[in-house]
Amino acid sequence: MKAQQDFFSYETKNQKFFSTGDSEYLDQYLTFLDSTRFQLSKVDFSDEKDLAYRVDTLENHITEIDSVFLFVITQIQARGYKDYNLEGSMRKDVHWLEKIDEISKEDILSLRRNEKDYIIRNEQVYVTKLTKLVNTIRKDIKTDKSIARSRKRRILYYLNGYHRKFLQLAELDQSIGIKDNSGLKQQLDKRITVAEADFSTIVSLTKLWEKKEFDRLTLYFIIITIVLIVVSILISNYISRKITEPLTELTRHITHFVDSKFTLETEHPVVRTDDEVGRLTLNFSFLKDEVISRLKFFKQKVDERTAELANANKKLFCLSEANSRFVPKEFLNNLGRDSIEQVKLGDQVAREMTIVFSDIREFTKISEALSPQENFDFINAYLSGIVPIIRRNGGFIDKFIGDSVMALFPKAPDQAIQTVFEFEDFLEEFNKELKKNNKPQIQIGTGIHTGKLILGTIGHAQRLETTVISDAVNTSSRIEGLTKYYQAKTIATEATVSKIEDKGLFKYRFLDQVNVKGKSKTLSVYEFLSSKETKKIESLQAYNKGIEFIKDKKIIEAASVFSDLYKKYPKDMAIQIFYQKCQNFVDKKTETWNDITQMITK
Repeated sequence: MKAQQDFFSYETKNQKFFSTGDSEYLDQYLTFLDSTRFQLSKVDFSDEKDLAYRVDTLENHITEIDSVFLFVITQIQARGYKDYNLEGSMRKDVHWLEKIDEISKEDILSLRRNEKDYIIRNEQVYVTKLTKLVNTIRKDIKTDKSIARSRKRRILYYLNGYHRKFLQLAELDQSIGIKDNSGLKQQLDKRITVAEADFSTIVSLTKLWEKKEFDRLTLYFIIITIVLIVVSILISNYISRKITEPLTELTRHITHFVDSKFTLETEHPVVRTDDEVGRLTLNFSFLKDEVISRLKFFKQKVDERTAELANANKKLFCLSEANSRFVPKEFLNNLGRDSIEQVKLGDQVAREMTIVFSDIREFTKISEALSPQENFDFINAYLSGIVPIIRRNGGFIDKFIGDSVMALFPKAPDQAIQTVFEFEDFLEEFNKELKKNNKPQIQIGTGIHTGKLILGTIGHAQRLETTVISDAVNTSSRIEGLTKYYQAKTIATEATVSKIEDKGLFKYRFLDQVNVKGKSKTLSVYEFLSSKETKKIESLQAYNKGIEFIKDKKIIEAASVFSDLYKKYPKDMAIQIFYQKCQNFVDKKTETWNDITQMITK
């Protein structure tokens, strides 16, 4: 079922799937399906009719789930995505319409806006709006006498084709029902719920059957044990009547010897007869002495070996602890290794994590005033406070780069953001100590980004190093660099903001859309505000209102908002930037929308 959910989450927006039909999640689903059917086929509950019936029912439900899921896949493929199948064909028609002059650009933009609003929100009102607009455009084309008849037919051909395909796409979305959990998706979920209930019932019945079988075997064991005890008593009584007193005495000595754990040296049985029992008694005396002698020697060797192993184990433990300081245990866990001895060259694993890149502001200037020893003491004192905070919140250190720290958080970004806020509490105390010692106080800037990365080993067979390879790491570093420009303590990308599990715990604001060095795509970045940044929090509501005006292209209204904010908070860099951009646009110093919404930063 997880493979199905992963397919809906990732492949429905994956252009590669629509172009090739290949899907790792679909392959996983088919593998799990075949394995489940194979395991069920091996189950034999022929003697338990109720269990056999439940297993057959579960197999039927699995077949129904598979049938509905595969039909959903065909519907999704038919619908297409972006440039593929029905959506791709629809876009080709509207792209043709965008190039002609007979339809106003405003109408085309309205068509595209309604189309995109529907695709994003999946609300029927946008279908109605688009249909109404198409009818209006169609009427205008038909009544426009300046357009030749053949040209009208061609325009209406593409307009009607676009409208028809859009309606088909909306119908397919409603039939599939992924976005609002209706239609085929709802049917699939219901069948999965029924199958899970059947499986739980099978588990419960199996446990009852197992208990019943265990009770039956226990009863058999008790009966057999009782029989054996009775037989043993009878045989013992028979032997005791046949064996003479020397054997009884020998038995008593043997029992005492065994009870003493083979260490009794004082008592020896007396040889009373010259028959087999007498020889047995004599042989026991020889055996007893030999056993005691061998056990003493063995105990001495065991004590020596135990001491050696204890020392070796102590050294191994110390070595393991030392290794963990250079290669984090969390890194080994992600690689699926229990210890550093198992790590091999080329070991690697892909994970989605949140990267935190933190750097001390103007550390070069600070370090110039310190001796080499003072530099190391300063950095180590700083890291001694930062690292425990990272570990306490579920992260681990990937590397130290001078005064910079790069940490990875395998779970949700919430822990990473909380960690950065706790940095500020530590810095407050740390700076107090610096001030007492007449040393310059410090501030840090932190960049946060969430994305896929590869953890692994590189190097040579004689020299290995663990590392992280990912564009996401470079992005986090670049985002940290933006903190200086925006005079912000913490900046995160939209990829991080979108994956926060509890957004109500944090306060943040949109900063800009930027092109950072080394990235061709524009990134949306946000500033996270700690409880100590009271002025920024105080202005947050009005600030967000201004951002909404910009998004709605109401620049004059946005300029009014940011002008008021600039008067109250002239030192707020984000407010300065948006105020200046809006003013430039209002004063016609900039002409394009990009001048308002984008900034190129290295």
